[in-house]
Amino acid sequence: MNIKPRDIVLEVGSGNNPNPRSDILVDRYPFDNGQRAGGFRIVVDRPMVVADGYRLPFKDKTFDYVICSHILEHMEDPKGFLMEVARVAKAGYIEVPSAASERVFGWNFHHWYCEKKGNTLVLQRKKEGEQFDGFFHRLIADQIWFRRFFEEHEGMFYVRYEWRDRPLIRVDDREPSKTALDTLDKMAWSLLKRAKPQGIEDSMFYISWMKRRIIRKVKKITRLFFWSIQRVPLNGNIVERIVACLTCPICGSGKLVRSNGKITCGKCTAVFPIVGVIPVMLTPVEQKKGY
Repeated sequence: MNIKPRDIVLEVGSGNNPNPRSDILVDRYPFDNGQRAGGFRIVVDRPMVVADGYRLPFKDKTFDYVICSHILEHMEDPKGFLMEVARVAKAGYIEVPSAASERVFGWNFHHWYCEKKGNTLVLQRKKEGEQFDGFFHRLIADQIWFRRFFEEHEGMFYVRYEWRDRPLIRVDDREPSKTALDTLDKMAWSLLKRAKPQGIEDSMFYISWMKRRIIRKVKKITRLFFWSIQRVPLNGNIVERIVACLTCPICGSGKLVRSNGKITCGKCTAVFPIVGVIPVMLTPVEQKKGY
């Protein structure tokens, strides 16, 4: 990711594994872990705002960079979501499962097959029901040889897309034809045929894999420590700092007043609660639906 040292970075849909470089996190469902990897709980280790991705409560181009990792495939309106993300940031990074990965793992709450063609993200509506159900999810969790295969071919399981000014996206809302699905299945099968147990080599891989996990964890903690020194002032109120960069998701006004555990819009008088130190910038209707 082309992030400069002084860039202010937003992460939308940070979930249980926020990027160490993100300065402010946004998540719509902090208490619902149903669609998170492994069902893990959300991580809140820096300033966070509860908000809807289609109505981000920030002024135009507030951020230098925005990260959206494994979020786009969940969105009913991915184009509308990306246009809103591009409104609040000057550049960004998107990561999604590849179309072949969708056919292999079959997440039933994902809506799209995703591919990168040139400098454009191409999304096609998924067909209801998936071929392999949860088999490969269990396989990657239980079998070290399959995890090894996955990590060695990681680039084929993910689509990574970086943009500046605005992302280019093409969306086909029609379900793919049988011919298109057969092509995807052939891609998935040609990939899976490379996976096979390696015997003693897998034991060595497990040891090296554990070492890499420990090293990554140490690096992440180290990055967060230096982030806390460089990016977050050691004095002042964290909620006030967040409120200073917010706008009303209903009317777009930046005239927000914090008092008595809530934020009030000075223009439309909408009220947004503060849970702990986390502003909940959802419309009244969204608040009733829960977060």
